[in-house]
Amino acid sequence: MVPSHDWLSLDEGEDVVWSGQPRLRRIVSNVVTFVVWSLAAFAAAFVLTAVLNVDLPVPDRAVWAVAALWALLQAVSPVRAYLRTKNTDYLLTDENVYKKTGVWSENVTRIGVGDVQNTQLKKSFFGNVFDYGTILLSTAGGSGVEMSIEDLDDPDELRTELRSRISRTSDGSRDGPGEGHGGLDPETVGTLVDEATELRKTAETIERRLQ
Repeated sequence: MVPSHDWLSLDEGEDVVWSGQPRLRRIVSNVVTFVVWSLAAFAAAFVLTAVLNVDLPVPDRAVWAVAALWALLQAVSPVRAYLRTKNTDYLLTDENVYKKTGVWSENVTRIGVGDVQNTQLKKSFFGNVFDYGTILLSTAGGSGVEMSIEDLDDPDELRTELRSRISRTSDGSRDGPGEGHGGLDPETVGTLVDEATELRKTAETIERRLQ
């Protein structure tokens, strides 16, 4: 069952078919960095005050206070990474792709399924090993990547579903009889466009000769 999202305002008749978030394990590197630098700070304080007995111009407790402050500052990075991850949502409906970001304020980006021209899946070495990756969406007429759906577990699930929706849209399967391109299939429409282009070129050639 697809969970509800209070930030999402769907069009009439629009249904959510998939939802997800970035994998929480993406913040592991931030946590490891925090732990390493914190331990280094406390180790330095211990060496200065207990091992070397350095005659410092400040009390020992001030050295430990500086180490604690340093550790506290290092904690900002994993906390911020956690909040950004938990406040990022991806949704796919039968008509649009949505991306919501923002901790203190919400920023929602939407791309119509029918506007998506290319879906690219990027996986690092570890992404191939643990099956996670990022899907990049490009639109017709757009300048490069329009939306990145980052750090998904099992990204092929979304990519397969999205490609299926794109195929249905381009094939006009959502159109009823006589709707869309006058009830014509895309191949026929493409042929008619090519013929119209050739007729236009012929007319322009005749016009130039008459002039």
